[in-house]
Amino acid sequence: MLLRSLVVCCYLMGAYWASYHFPSMRMVFYPTLGAFSFLFMHRVDQIKDVGRITMGAIIAVTLGSVMYSISNGTLSFFLTSIITISLIQVFKWNAAPILSVSFIPFFAHATSIWALPIAVLVSLLGLIMFVWLIGKVEQVPVITKWSDALSQFRSRLSKLAPTPTAIKKEL
Repeated sequence: MLLRSLVVCCYLMGAYWASYHFPSMRMVFYPTLGAFSFLFMHRVDQIKDVGRITMGAIIAVTLGSVMYSISNGTLSFFLTSIITISLIQVFKWNAAPILSVSFIPFFAHATSIWALPIAVLVSLLGLIMFVWLIGKVEQVPVITKWSDALSQFRSRLSKLAPTPTAIKKEL
């Protein structure tokens, strides 16, 4: 899990750096990308599920962009919410960040209706590429042994740490 965390954090850092230094890439980094990263990090071996979630995110942000372009008021926001929640339930996407990504157009105020869906697509495809790469690297025997040794070390350290009930008793 440490390797996954490091790779995902490097990806997020790169996306943030690119969005900060290049105005044309401002929409590539958004806070929900962190939530997608955490979600995908735990589904490395379920790439088909990751693809479905990505498709749901693209549909949701496109819906949000269309609704925002029609009207930027609260009714449009409400309709985006209710339609996105319905889509999540019907298609069993099972990922809360999909709802969050549908709201981005209401806060980012993109100049083009397609700017945000393309930015979300690019950032999530990049994330999928890194998640796929993590899955392949973790299959290398040396990495597997290193990861197992690190997990054993971490479990030994956790046994040495006082439990919350022991701390409570001391207080």
